[in-house]
Amino acid sequence: MAAFTLHGRDNDSNMCGSCDSLLEEVQDIPICSVCGYKTELYFINSLFRVKKREYDLSATYDGYNIASLKFKETCQRLQLGGLEFLALPSDSEFFVIKPTSITSFDSASRKTKFESFCTACGFHKAVAGAIPAILLKEPESDLSGTDVVFGSGNSRGRMIIATERAKKLLIAEKLAGLEFEVTINLGQADTKMLRR
Repeated sequence: MAAFTLHGRDNDSNMCGSCDSLLEEVQDIPICSVCGYKTELYFINSLFRVKKREYDLSATYDGYNIASLKFKETCQRLQLGGLEFLALPSDSEFFVIKPTSITSFDSASRKTKFESFCTACGFHKAVAGAIPAILLKEPESDLSGTDVVFGSGNSRGRMIIATERAKKLLIAEKLAGLEFEVTINLGQADTKMLRR
């Protein structure tokens, strides 16, 4: 079974800040008392608004996958499971994507690099080596997130994985900003980029 990583274009936005610093105006961000980085992957800044609004799937600089209302409604209509869409209090046209289904990433075969594990919060300071993705098993739902959290410092997130069925259905909808890349899965080795 083919699987794909699903990426969105940069939306020129930051939810909470950058890798090394957080926005001063954002209140109550959970911070690790040991490493000093944000501990909640899906913490939502109540003031956040998407800057580049033309994409149905996009990404913030600090690791959040953002869906348009059209993307959310498309997934619901096509019954593409595996994602939760978290509302943005200041931007009703967009949502934070939170995977509810998790797919195992083969970090050993991919030679993913893990830096400085924090025993207090359970995150690494940095995790690099995501593309091309190598999966340990087939995804259990049409859309899912990797069990490995990639990025560094306050800019971390899960990659989104799509099945072949999900990819075909989403491409047919002509949604803006979606990019698919074939994963290496169950002995496959084709990593050609497929863009839409």
